[in-house]
Parts: sequence; C-alpha cells; structure tokens
Amino acid sequence: MGNYITNENSATLKGKAVDTEKSGGKIGNTLVQEGLITKEQLELGLNKQKELKSGRLGELFIRDGKAAFSDISKALKMQESQTEHKLGDILVSAGIISSGELSDALLRQKKDRKQRIGEILVDMDIIKPEELALALALQCKLPYLDLDSYPIDQLAVHAVSPELAKRVKVFPVKLVKNDLTVAFCNPKDYEAEKDLSFHTGLNIEIAVASENSINKAIAEHYQTEEDDELNKLLLETEPAEIEEIKDIDNQRYDISERIGKEKPIIALVNHILKTAIVKQASDVHIFPEEKNVSVKLRIDGVIHDELILSIDRLASITSRIKILSNMNIAERRLPQDGRAKIKVHGKAVDLRFSCLPTVFGESVVIRVLDRESGLLSLSDMGFLDEDLNKLTDCINRPHGMLLFTGPTGSGKSTSIYGCLQESGFFHKNVITLENPVEFELPGICQVQMKEHIGLTFARGLRQILRHDPDVIVVGEIRDSETAKIAVQAALTGHLLISTLHTNTASDAFIRLADMGVEPFLINASIIGIVAQNLIRKICPHCRETDLEGREKLKAAHFLLEVPEDSVLYKGKGCEKCNGTGYKGRTIVYELLTIDEDIKRAVLKGVSSSHIRGLAIKKGMRTLEQIAYMKALEGITSVDEIIAKFS
Repeated sequence: MGNYITNENSATLKGKAVDTEKSGGKIGNTLVQEGLITKEQLELGLNKQKELKSGRLGELFIRDGKAAFSDISKALKMQESQTEHKLGDILVSAGIISSGELSDALLRQKKDRKQRIGEILVDMDIIKPEELALALALQCKLPYLDLDSYPIDQLAVHAVSPELAKRVKVFPVKLVKNDLTVAFCNPKDYEAEKDLSFHTGLNIEIAVASENSINKAIAEHYQTEEDDELNKLLLETEPAEIEEIKDIDNQRYDISERIGKEKPIIALVNHILKTAIVKQASDVHIFPEEKNVSVKLRIDGVIHDELILSIDRLASITSRIKILSNMNIAERRLPQDGRAKIKVHGKAVDLRFSCLPTVFGESVVIRVLDRESGLLSLSDMGFLDEDLNKLTDCINRPHGMLLFTGPTGSGKSTSIYGCLQESGFFHKNVITLENPVEFELPGICQVQMKEHIGLTFARGLRQILRHDPDVIVVGEIRDSETAKIAVQAALTGHLLISTLHTNTASDAFIRLADMGVEPFLINASIIGIVAQNLIRKICPHCRETDLEGREKLKAAHFLLEVPEDSVLYKGKGCEKCNGTGYKGRTIVYELLTIDEDIKRAVLKGVSSSHIRGLAIKKGMRTLEQIAYMKALEGITSVDEIIAKFS
C-alpha cells in the first residue's frame, strides 16, 4: 500500500475526520472487517494514536503506509451507508441463519480476512445468494431486484458495455433521462459505482441483486460471444460515413453524423445499411424468430443470410430504424411505412421501410434504391435491337396505352424510368402517379400517392387530366376504376404508360377485360405490351464452360432445340460474386405489338394462349426464347433459365 498523501487527500480526510472521531474509532473496525488491514495493525495504530495524543487514525495509517487514501475513503463511505445492524445480525433476526451458524462463519472469517461474512455464509451453503442480496439491500436501505421477473430496459442495457458490466459484476436495468439504475451484487463497491458513472456519463442509482442473477442477465442480454464477433466484424469493415438527408418544411437539409462509435446499435444498423449498398442488395430483411433475428439481403433477386443476432437486439434495431425513417417509435401493433435519404461516401441512396408486427416481434424490410446506379436507359437494359426499335416507336406515339407486365420485382418500374429518359419526352409535359416515387427525375412532375388521405391512382388520374399532360405514367392499374379512366385517357390524345401484374403479354387483354373494360376499348387504346422478368447474369470473373448444359436442358424438357455446336456457360463462384457464380441481372421479355389480326382475336374474346400463339407466328419472341438466346451468348446460365421457365 502506498504512503504518498497529497494536500487534497489530507484535506478530504480531515473533512471526514470528525465523523470518525464521533464513531469511537469504528474506522479501524471497518478496515479490519473489509480485510484492508489486520487486527494487529489496528492495535498498533491505536497505540501510536494514544502516544501522540493527536492525529486522526486514518491519517496515521496513510502516513505509516498501512493503508492507502482510497482504502480510508472507502471505509468512511461504508460507515456512512451502514445501518445500526451488521449483516450477520440481520440474517439472524430474519431467521435465515442461527446464532451458531453465524459464529461458525465468524470463526472462519478470522482465518481469511479477505472474505466477507456474506460470501462465507454462501460458501458454507448456509444461505442462498438471493438471501444474501436481500440482506445487503436491507442493510444498505436499497431496493432489491429479482432480475428474472424485472422488466429490463434495453436502452439501459446499451448504456453499459458488456465488458464493463462483466468486469464490475453489475447489470443495468432502467434508464430515465440521466439516471441509470444498476443492479449490484456488492452495493458497497464504490469503485465500481465511480467506474460506471465515468464511462456512461450518467447518475448511477444502485439496486441490489444476487451475483448469479446478474451473471445470468449478462449472458442473456449481452450475448458476449456474439458481441465479440460483431465488434470484430465492425472493426474489419471500413467505417461507414453516412449522411442522413431529412425533409423539413419542404426543404432539404444535409445532416452529417459520425455515427458508429457513439452507440453500438447505431453502429450495427449503420453496418447493415452499408453492407447492403456495397453488395448491391435490392432489399434488406430483418426477420425475428423465437430466439434470433435474421438479417438477410436480397441480391440479384435471391435472398442470402447476412447476420444472425440475438432476439434481445430486435427492439433496439427497430427503434433506430423508426427514428431514421420518421415512423412512430411507440407504435408496435400496426404496420408502418417510412422513407429516408442517406449518403454513403457521397453516394445518394433512397431507403423505403416497411414494418410489420409478427408473433416474435416487428419484421422490417428495407428497399434500397441507388439513385445513381439504379437508372438505366432502354438500350442498357438488354433489349434486342429489333425489339428496342419497336418499343421506341411505341413511346413516340402521340397517344395510346403502353403496358409493362410481370410479377413483383421483375423490373417494370425500371423499364418505365428508362422510357422517361428517352429524348422524345424532353419537350413534353410528363406527369407520373407513383407509389412510391422511387427515383426523382428532372423536368418531370411526379406525384406520390397517399391512399390514407384519399389520393388514389383513380383520383389522381382524374385530376392530372386537367393539367394538360402529354404523357401520363400510372404506377399500377390495380382496379376497375383506374383501368377505365386510363383507357379513356389513352383514347383522348394522351400517351399513357402503366403496369399490370400478369405473367405474359397476352394475359394483359384478359386482365383488363376482367376489370370491366370493353374489348373494343382495349383494342382502340393499347399500342404495345411488354411482359418481362429478370434473370441473373453469370459473373464475368469466374465464368466457365458448362459441359453438361445441353443435357440439363433436355432433362428439363426445355421446348427449344439446342444446336450440337452450341457452347453454354456457368459461374464457378468467386470472391467477386460471394461464391454464387452470378453478378447482376438482365431482362428477359416478350414484346407484343398490336395489328389487325390481334385486334380481331381480342374482339372475339379468345383465350390468352390463342392470342400469344398468334403473336408468336407474327414474330414475337417469348420470354423463354430471349432467355435461351442470352444463355447462348454467355450472359446467363442453363441452371438459371431452367429455374425460371421449366
């Protein structure tokens, strides 16, 4: 123990010395009881105090090197907090132990002064850890907590690092403003209290819980192994410089935050978003299960596992996401939607959030819209030159309806945005109705649908007809009212572009008829239909010949003939494509243009398969044919087209 005493320490000690004198030398007894000095050292100190006839006992111990200032200060604080009864007396009075058991424990303590009386009683199996914690709470006049049933505040948990909680054997349970309630197994550990206050910057409110329950809570709520792996992952990843772009009073402000170091949960969400952007994911799925939270990324149309987290992190993750997307953080029972704009290393990205309550908690899906790389021209999408010319002719028409059909996630919106970038639209009044507005285009009036206030596609379509549009884009025709108004708009001198959910181009005729549109109106309005889908492209870094490609096609009963001299390819899998063998996607489509024969077939009400067969005879390439042509060109693989079309 050190014997160095400063003026500040001396003054502090003298300030408390009055209480020491009034206590009749109890400071020495406290030092002995806590194992800070021996009984013999206490007797020598008392004798020396008598010889000098002055001086405080604590000062004598420090000056002679028998105790450090921190030991004396700790003992003084313990005296201030102690009640009139000792811990052993409390246990005897409560009937938890007998006087004889206390005597046996005191005899054992004489042999090992470093052990506290409570610890000895637990080691002797005389009392349980919970009974010791309750007695300490009574002794120190502090609340006792049963951590198995006490509601844990996740904000409090994240205020204390798992390393610190494990080192000082405490567990945070509640955070209210600047007051952090922490469960201690040793409420007299003032160094731990000071350590917590320093690292958190909060006022520490002490409660008492058993050491076993604290260790159990740390294991359940911190998931130490997971945190080690996650921290390693975050350290290995280049820090994400994310700028959140907020809309306030219809004006846009850039709010830059160096997030990722202040709060672990912010760093985690930040890492998930950056990973999704770097890996060019279109969606992020945060999916709660019974014990875990799965973070998955949809890359090139296929969902891949990215992270597995503890279910205890779910509430914090969803809270952070709701703050980022301006959702109601208190609402957990109803679905919510939100949006945000961020920049990662100066790259602008739009995020669309959807929050859905499930049996295990709230599931979140984040649509990632890269505004800089997401906009493609028609020529970059993968249309064959002949079909590209036909499509360009359609969008240069002064009036009529052009439809893009396909399942969800087939790139219909991307195709429409590609059309809107054509030079023929530069000097026209273009108005769009979208839900949501995925990309903001200069020179185009884009309207966001808000169905919760009554702004639907049908109502918006009626209104924009009064705004003198040349070109109208309707995000989706989903009901009879919208379909009828759209057809009327196409017949009254407007070019209307929209989408339908059908698998083939010919199915669009049947779909509109089912919505109540008369066949003669369908014939008079539609000028072209593009049915499309997306298939994955082979990674150019690991592409190799697929020697079994022809046999695979034959085994799958693929309808197209495979020439004997054809060469097919596949992806082996490498670091560039995360071992999938694929990198990026391309369009497959069928473009159906209208002529008199098609119109007559529609008027007769024939089946969609009959119309499709007629279009094929007139030169329409099917989805399968385009996919096969791209396989022969080495763009996609046999496995991919079999999975899509067989």
